[in-house]
Amino acid sequence: MPLPWIKMWLEALDNPKLIRLTLAERGAWWELLQLAGKCDAGGKILSGGEGLDIEEIVDALHIKTAADRQSLESMLAKMEERGSLVWNEGHILT
Repeated sequence: MPLPWIKMWLEALDNPKLIRLTLAERGAWWELLQLAGKCDAGGKILSGGEGLDIEEIVDALHIKTAADRQSLESMLAKMEERGSLVWNEGHILT
């Protein structure tokens, strides 16, 4: 049985929304995309039909340090501002 996968577009290397992120923030972005792929809900981050809140996302991404959490939160704020993700009633949709 083949392993699940997500498609990563090469244009991301030159995408202004991404290149303005720090390397740690870009890592957090790709982790978030992998989580969305794992959820298999058309890009939405869901579990049991319900959106995940920030604490559930932190747990799902196995974030353990304050620095990593800061990178995640900073990336979320920047990508929301740039229109690449949307929070829906406290739950994130990519």
